[in-house]
Amino acid sequence: MIIYPETIREKLSKTLPGLASHLKLAPKERAGEIENYINSQKQAKKSAVMILLYEHDNDTKIVFIRRSFYVGIHAGQIAFPGGRYEESDGNIRTTALREVEEEIGIKANDIEILGRLTDIYVPPSNFLISIFVGYLTQKPVFNIDKREVHEVIELTLNDFFAENVIHEKEFVVPSTQHSVNARYYKVGDIDLWGASAMVMTELIDILRND
Repeated sequence: MIIYPETIREKLSKTLPGLASHLKLAPKERAGEIENYINSQKQAKKSAVMILLYEHDNDTKIVFIRRSFYVGIHAGQIAFPGGRYEESDGNIRTTALREVEEEIGIKANDIEILGRLTDIYVPPSNFLISIFVGYLTQKPVFNIDKREVHEVIELTLNDFFAENVIHEKEFVVPSTQHSVNARYYKVGDIDLWGASAMVMTELIDILRND
């Protein structure tokens, strides 16, 4: 099923569900940390990610990456392409576009920005992440930065609307080797959890809303 960019843009222009959506798939330990951050106005580092969509084989596809297995707090995790804000960016939108080109080789001029989701705070790394939704008019050809990206994963957006797509289990956090209990999306062989699952939930809630 295709979800047309005009429909997505219109839905993103309305009031966003924000934290109410994020908390649906937040790890149990995470919910309190997020609420504490909101109440405390703690200074967080800025970053941005891009949800990239495109049409292929009569479906809307969504692009994820698996981060390289470097020594880092998010090593090996499935995520949206993106990264840290740099002063030379000038604004957070430029950060999202720059990181997409650096990590997977998609140029800014090829991306139509449809809108934004609600910023999300990630306690383990103290990042406040801005989320942009971008659209590509054709199936992309990726040029991966192997230092940061292990692989690109292209999934069908409609699969996230299926019944019984959400499960729950323990995940090991690579940087700490501690485990956390979390709800997650099971799509094919992919387990999407943590901040990426929370962001995905807001997108799904928005697209479901009439």
